[in-house]
Amino acid sequence: MSSNQKQFALIGLAAGLFASIMLTGVVGNAAHGNYLAIPLILLALVFAVGAIWLGIWLNSRRIQLMYRRPTPDKLIDHYHAACVQAKARRIPNSDAAAAHLSALAATIYGQYDRARQELAAVDWDETPALFRGHRLDILALIALFEKRDVAKARQLEQGNPSDTTPILRGAIQVAIGDADAATIKRIERAATRGTGAIPAVCAWALSLYADRSGQPEAVGRYTDMAREAAPHFAALPPAKPVRALA
Repeated sequence: MSSNQKQFALIGLAAGLFASIMLTGVVGNAAHGNYLAIPLILLALVFAVGAIWLGIWLNSRRIQLMYRRPTPDKLIDHYHAACVQAKARRIPNSDAAAAHLSALAATIYGQYDRARQELAAVDWDETPALFRGHRLDILALIALFEKRDVAKARQLEQGNPSDTTPILRGAIQVAIGDADAATIKRIERAATRGTGAIPAVCAWALSLYADRSGQPEAVGRYTDMAREAAPHFAALPPAKPVRALA
């Protein structure tokens, strides 16, 4: 499960609990004949749900804009600050989540040593299998981006202890040629979802798949999608200069 999916799941759970409480109030007031309070309760419910979704959208948009900056510094500072807040709220594995996201940002920008440093700051043996799998995903991406080492990436993924397949792992499988048709379709959908690291990696992986499949037009299309999602994506070939009109 990706970080955005986790965020949506947690906020959705909170919204569901809040909605249950509010609906209980509606039913209770109706049972006692207090119908005047029902519209106010429903209005508060709609306002609360709208505020939650607006917060999700604003945070997602802020991350997207940060990926258009020339360095990952703002992104990594953001994740570190979020980690401090999460620790204050005693949210488990917040340091592992922040290290994963920070390392992913550094990897996208080609700062591979920095990505390794972010990962090294966490004792992964103390984290659940899901988070240990996230670490191996980042290391597999570094192997592919830095040295084009498909064998190393495959070895890392084969040793992944997690029994789930997040989008990032699916993209790696597409990139190294180990994905089935369902995974390829899933990554195709993910590649069209806005900007940032995940859609960029998905589009990059699909460009490799298209190249192996002898589809040069698709290679160019997916490469352009990856560059649009993350303009400073270091693993992409240099953009072709635009010719001036005669």
